[in-house]
Formats: sequence, structure tokens, C-alpha cells
Amino acid sequence: MTIGVIVADDHAIFRQGLASLLQAEADITLLGQAADGAEAWGLIESLQPDVAILDLSMPEPTGIEVARRVAAAGIDTRVVLLTMYDDPSAVLQAQEAGVAGYILKDNSFEELVQAVHTVAEGATFLTPSIRAKLRALQRNGRPVVALSPREREVIRLIALGNSSKEIARLLGISPRTVDTYRNRLMEKLGLRSVADVVRYAVQAGMVG
Repeated sequence: MTIGVIVADDHAIFRQGLASLLQAEADITLLGQAADGAEAWGLIESLQPDVAILDLSMPEPTGIEVARRVAAAGIDTRVVLLTMYDDPSAVLQAQEAGVAGYILKDNSFEELVQAVHTVAEGATFLTPSIRAKLRALQRNGRPVVALSPREREVIRLIALGNSSKEIARLLGISPRTVDTYRNRLMEKLGLRSVADVVRYAVQAGMVG
């Protein structure tokens, strides 16, 4: 049985290279390519591939938002997100949206092929480095919760030592909004100090 696949990524060279590699796989049939979320959703609606390999952060809608549409429409296509983000909270957000596989762009092509086969068979696939980070957070007693991209960015900027005013300027929001984010995030994640925020961000891979 061959697995029908579409690929969506806004970086043409990357997308075309990945498409060529997939076409060389004997049991995978490349059904189409998309440069953004709208094109990807159109392909999924019309072709209903077995697997859709989507960039998490491609132009509107994002890979996660496309996955939500797939789930809401009851389409059987299994979604694999291909991304640069190795943040466990992003993984949880993806899983809540119905994503079946999560692969980092610096993983090998062989690992992506493994993910495609795994999700096509009805199982889920999580790249090993992400699983390790989830385990590390759990070992340290930190709750792993789904965070929005903005929440992750606020945590990252706090961990890098930025003040509320600096974060507000960088994100184009008010310092009061930054403080609201900070307080809500610290409560959500069970953090009590800036030092806790830094440790969480390091363990989650948000900062080096």
C-alpha cells in the first residue's frame, strides 16, 4: 500500500528538496505541494491525503491551525508538523490540535519517513529529542502545558533578562500587558521567581 502525502512549507527550496526525496520513496506518493496554509488546506480538502507534512510557522493559517481544521472537518488525513521549534509546550499545543507527528527540521530524512509510516498506521510520532525534554521537565517537577507562541516568546525574553518595558517595546505591547502575561505564566507553570523562569526556559529549550 502506498501512502499519499502532501508537503507544505513557505521556503521553496526546502519544500522542493523534501518533495524530491519523498518522490524517491517506493511506498510514498507525493500528491501535491503548498507554499502556505491556505494552499495546504485546499489540497487536504480536495485530495484527502493519508498524511500532510506541514510547516508549523508557515503563513496563514499555520500548520497547527490547519490541523485544527482537519480535525473539525472529520477528515482522516494525519498531520505531521515539521518545525525548528523543540519547545515541549509547542508540542502539547500541536497535540491538542490533533497533530499526529512532530519532527524537527534538523532531524534526518529517514526519521521523517519513519514518522510518515508511523502516523499512517494510526500511531503517533514524537522526535526523540522532544521526548527527552518532556521527561526532563517532568523529572524536575515542572508542569508541561501548552503555551501560545506569544506566551513562549514572553518567557524566552524574561529568561534572557529583559525588563517589562524592554519586552513591551520588542513585542509592541504595553508593559502592563507584559506583567499580566508574566503573572499568568508563572501561575500556570508553577514558577515563583525569575530564576525559576530561566530554569524552565533552559530545560524547555527556549534559550541556550
